Amino acid sequence: MTEAFAENSFAIPNSIRPQTNGPLIHGLFLLHSRLNHSCIPNSKIPTPGGEIVASFATRDIVAGEEITFCYNSDFECRTRHDRHQALRFVCDCKACLTGTSFQQLSDMRRTLIRGLQYLTLGVDLNRQRQGPTSLLIFDPKLRRAAENFSIPLSARFISNLLVICLLEEEGLLDNFIIERFSPGILQTAAFFETEGNARIARLALTQETWLEKFCMAFRLYGREDAADHDIAERLRKRYGLSGKP
Repeated sequence: MTEAFAENSFAIPNSIRPQTNGPLIHGLFLLHSRLNHSCIPNSKIPTPGGEIVASFATRDIVAGEEITFCYNSDFECRTRHDRHQALRFVCDCKACLTGTSFQQLSDMRRTLIRGLQYLTLGVDLNRQRQGPTSLLIFDPKLRRAAENFSIPLSARFISNLLVICLLEEEGLLDNFIIERFSPGILQTAAFFETEGNARIARLALTQETWLEKFCMAFRLYGREDAADHDIAERLRKRYGLSGKP
């Protein structure tokens, strides 16, 4: 019973909890607690901002199709094995059907998304650095560059656009994700100081599709920028790594 409640409940936001510093409170909602999970859902339930829980379609839903949402917020970066360990039940969605080419490619895409986010953020999903036995990033020099925020602007820009393309290919791209990634992509493009790089970044953003944006941005691959050092120092200071190369 406890596990069933945990799988079907929603966290109550701090704003309406009697003691904001107390333990998290969860509640069952008559409609949304009946929705099933999918690793490629057709709806999304944002974190409640009050006493009302709302769901939003993330793509067209045909008549008679089951409405599903993803139970965990980081599943876009987790393989089938990791997802099932977290769920404590077996999901049979398209991304979880073993022996299919889509499921195999799905694991590869989600692992790559996780690695790309490590490169740009310097930490893994749990906000921790990669351990010595982790196989997420094999190259120790590249891993250190990510953790010290030494990844150049060109690589950051390309990586973020590639993540969007992979999410789109996986069937996970929606307006919520675009809203989450767009500010960072636009900001990174604005940081370029070398004129040739800035021109390519601006041109990439004018392309119609995300794949076209990525292909245009890929012209920046391997390029250094005059702002690289300054951006790295600012990120180190922001995360308390000032003075660490």
